[in-house]
Amino acid sequence: MTDADALFAPLAADAVPAVSRLAARCLAVDGGLPLAAGEGFTGRRYAAEGGLAIGAYDQDGTLVAAAAIRPTGSTVTGTALVDPAARGRGLGAAALDWCLAGAEVIETESLTDAAAALFTGRGLTQTFAEDVMRHDLNTIPDIPPPDGVHLVGWAPDTVSRFHAAYRAAFAERPGFPDWDLDQWTGWLVDDDFRPPWSLLAVGPDGDDLGFVVCGDGWLVQVGTTPAARGQGVGAALTVAALRAAAADGASEMLLDVNVNNPGAAALYHRLGFTTLGRRARFARPA
Repeated sequence: MTDADALFAPLAADAVPAVSRLAARCLAVDGGLPLAAGEGFTGRRYAAEGGLAIGAYDQDGTLVAAAAIRPTGSTVTGTALVDPAARGRGLGAAALDWCLAGAEVIETESLTDAAAALFTGRGLTQTFAEDVMRHDLNTIPDIPPPDGVHLVGWAPDTVSRFHAAYRAAFAERPGFPDWDLDQWTGWLVDDDFRPPWSLLAVGPDGDDLGFVVCGDGWLVQVGTTPAARGQGVGAALTVAALRAAAADGASEMLLDVNVNNPGAAALYHRLGFTTLGRRARFARPA
């Protein structure tokens, strides 16, 4: 047992606010998913049903590190946070080793070079990573749809067309789940879903060329069909969604883009998105 191990103890059930404050301090330095500092988010990880959590406190009673494991489907997932001001004391290594005693997967909402080195040093392999990007809606580029292309909104009679565009746009992507209409809309449509910001691009001959679907503050998915790529359809859809969100009073829009999709990331950068940080998952080799 190291000195860092000795600092950890079971995390109290009422510690979620302290974990959120710790997450906010980490995000301020490391970047990553802004929602990760919300109490709802940290509660689902550090106070999950069937899960376990530990924490380490500084002499003044400030939570400086926390780790948790929780059941996620057929696996157990671990996660941890270390205050930037308390790094270099072995807390991250101790937290990771505790997680690995019970978890097969490790996730982070703010991947840093140091964290990646620690994970790979424990024999873990990155299985997923995506960049979190942000667009300030005070400045939106002017990119109209290509000639002959018009945009239609989300409505009961267009939902199935949105789903068909989703399947056509992403069928060739690695890990595509190929959800049917009920699965896809069940995942997409919740209290945060924003139909007025969700749009379908229709070509001159009536073919659906691409789509964008949005939640409150988020571009959830943007895709174009293979035949429509390289024509500016994705850019026009993205900009139209940004303008619709701004018209409704939103000040920013976020999105996630997988690191194995550099073409999409390049498009978003050209449209004015900036990268906030990287989310990732690591797992033991099979």
